[in-house]
Amino acid sequence: MKINSEKGVTGIDVATGLIIFIISSVAIVNLYYQIYVNAVTIKIHEVAVGCITDVFEKIDLENYDSITEEKVGQMISEAGMNDYFNETKNKSHVEYSLSKYSDETGGFAEDIIKKINITVVYTISGKQVTFPINKIKIRE
Repeated sequence: MKINSEKGVTGIDVATGLIIFIISSVAIVNLYYQIYVNAVTIKIHEVAVGCITDVFEKIDLENYDSITEEKVGQMISEAGMNDYFNETKNKSHVEYSLSKYSDETGGFAEDIIKKINITVVYTISGKQVTFPINKIKIRE
């Protein structure tokens, strides 16, 4: 009686094992990359919200008539946003604008509301992301 014995793995077993290993490795690396991108995005938003909150608190303390676009730009510089977000350092920048509600309605409303828009624009993983935050200042 002759028994056939298995003496090792065949080529198909090795190929199947390598394919399973490569597929699982790609999936795991992709998950780590997504976690990294989310962690970086959260850190960027954390810094942006902290600085913008500082600017908005300063705006709340100012008189309505003294809030101008130049003053908002100065407050943004004082909060350090231009140090965190600049084109040469990390391909990001801060955009801001100030508009009066009366100008948007065609001058039919009184000048009692100003809208301040601050937007952080940054690039992560090849995509440009905009992070806008708005505030209104009401004449008191």
